[in-house]
Amino acid sequence: MKTPSLIPTAYAYAYLASFASAVGPPVPENAERLPGKPALMPNWSWPNPFPSDPSSTRITISSASEASSPTRFVATCSSTKTFKATEYLLDDLQELPPQGLIPWVEALRKVFTNRPYPGSWDGIDPHGYDRNMLMMEYVDVPLRVRRWIESEEWAEEGKGKGLFAVLAKADVDKGEKIVATATSLIKEKKEGAPMTEEEEKEWRKGDEQRVVIFAPGAVYENAPLWVAEESECEETLSDITKYTAKPTEGAVVAYPVQKTQADRAEGKRDMEFTIKAQVLKVDESVPEDEDEQVEKKQFKTQVEKVEELKTKVEEVVDKVKTAVKDEL
Repeated sequence: MKTPSLIPTAYAYAYLASFASAVGPPVPENAERLPGKPALMPNWSWPNPFPSDPSSTRITISSASEASSPTRFVATCSSTKTFKATEYLLDDLQELPPQGLIPWVEALRKVFTNRPYPGSWDGIDPHGYDRNMLMMEYVDVPLRVRRWIESEEWAEEGKGKGLFAVLAKADVDKGEKIVATATSLIKEKKEGAPMTEEEEKEWRKGDEQRVVIFAPGAVYENAPLWVAEESECEETLSDITKYTAKPTEGAVVAYPVQKTQADRAEGKRDMEFTIKAQVLKVDESVPEDEDEQVEKKQFKTQVEKVEELKTKVEEVVDKVKTAVKDEL
């Protein structure tokens, strides 16, 4: 069910600002939907350290038990986990759940104001209405990630400030709208100070009644924390200071290596994403100049993903148009 637009162009928070000025207010009833034009994000700092080479059985970074690596680094430890989420596009902000996010619009505006869009997967900005957001049950987010989100949000200049919106669940049947963010409530109580063990225990009781909404690009800031728990290198993966985009001795690299898409043509929003992280060491048997070739392959792969996304956007738009025609 679509309701009248709740997000006029005057709502200039960063996720909407550029697309609103380009294509106007959210899609009105029965209006033609304008797809975005996917493009690489400028200054993207998280290249995929794990791309496969179609012409080789080797991968860019591998575990010691896998095929040899074309970089100077091999993994001493690896961890991979898959997470369930629901995926929405910007024009879903005016839809009721489960297809949309109307109850959280006001709170999202507060969190994302003045925060540039962090990007979709792989350093791509789909632009327009195709900018996407994910929603997860907060309790399904690993505890280390939840703590990172909260501490960074409370910090005056936190890296995670405005990346993750932690919000209370809404009673849709009662038309409930969420205005305050969950983290803002605890911040007011504690004035940004760390919670005591007892306070955190009490705070965690409420996690089952919370959701978190974020752009896919937000996960790159804390990716190793998603897979650290119960891994063989839990302590190292939990040390976010070791996380780097460029492999170095003893560093941690991580990336969302797989992700599915919601079947929007069928009105579904469910999707999954898989994050992989590794702890690295130098492989002295590989020449140093191999790294430059790897970086070139990474850039080529990213460009190819943009073209792939453009094709997928066109396919989805065609499917949705066909579905609408069939209903008529």
